[in-house]
Amino acid sequence: MPQWGQILLTLLCAFAVGYFLDRVHMPGGMMVGAVIGACALGVFTEQALMPGPAKTIAQIIAGAFIGSGIKREDIREMRTILKPALILLPCLLAVNIVTGLLIYRTGTMDLLTALMCCTPGGISDIPMIAADMGADPSFVVVMQFVRLVMGIGVFPLMIRFVTGGGHDAAEPPKARQKKTFEAKNVLLTLFVATVCGLIGKASPVPSGTMGFATLGSIVFACFYPKAQMPRTLRKGAQLLSGAFVGASVGYEQLQKLGTLGVPVLILIAAYTLACFGIGALLTRAGCFTRAEGMLAATPAGASDMALISADIGVENAKLIVLQVLRLITVVLLFPSILSFVVSLFV
Repeated sequence: MPQWGQILLTLLCAFAVGYFLDRVHMPGGMMVGAVIGACALGVFTEQALMPGPAKTIAQIIAGAFIGSGIKREDIREMRTILKPALILLPCLLAVNIVTGLLIYRTGTMDLLTALMCCTPGGISDIPMIAADMGADPSFVVVMQFVRLVMGIGVFPLMIRFVTGGGHDAAEPPKARQKKTFEAKNVLLTLFVATVCGLIGKASPVPSGTMGFATLGSIVFACFYPKAQMPRTLRKGAQLLSGAFVGASVGYEQLQKLGTLGVPVLILIAAYTLACFGIGALLTRAGCFTRAEGMLAATPAGASDMALISADIGVENAKLIVLQVLRLITVVLLFPSILSFVVSLFV
């Protein structure tokens, strides 16, 4: 089969499974399904193939999506969450490093992969960054999926059980408005993200492609409020990223995934302790109520947090802004810091 045929077949298999899981509302369904579809094709037929540029395209789109969602009012609002951010972000970095080192000591993966498995970013973003840095994306996808399911499905129930919810919060979240998209604005946003992403790719900065695309899109969105990216393109980035990861997973790598039992337990224990510990610090500092503090320490996505917090009676818009700031920091700064940590141990 010609290479273009292999690429097309890989994308079709990735889309088929990804679309199904997305329709049944599995967390990160398109990304996880694309990995499964492409991986299955590779294991059973050895025909899975995705070229390197697919990863670059996915990183640029993901960066544009994150950056274009940050407006001037969000930047202004971030000033009000400086204190909780200075508590939360260093603590999450410490949890990331310590947990990664513990997983590395199990001997199941290299240090960089172990650190990226614990990074509190998005399931669509971190595997791409991990692959860009030279880590094993197959391990990272599985571990990030576990972290995401914990953040969405387990931690909110635990927090509601422990605290009884947070009905004392006074600040309601901003109402969501249905967006309409103009081709000109989307193309301009993509153009800026592409230029910045390619500059980042050429730079020596770890995860430079996505980091620069995100940063460039944030600056562009602040000066050009019409900057926008539709969710369909975000799904496309998830598809490309998942297909790239899945196509790189052969039977040998698939066997290795069966060794992740202990690392998964370490990850769950670490983030459970972090939820209680960091939540307590935020509460004692007077930043949030107990329920809000524990939710702030839950490494779910910003959009997920809006739904999760409302479901358990917590309605504080600062939580959402804090999660957005966490996502930006993780994408822009954590990879370089983790790369430096790896250099200390190698």
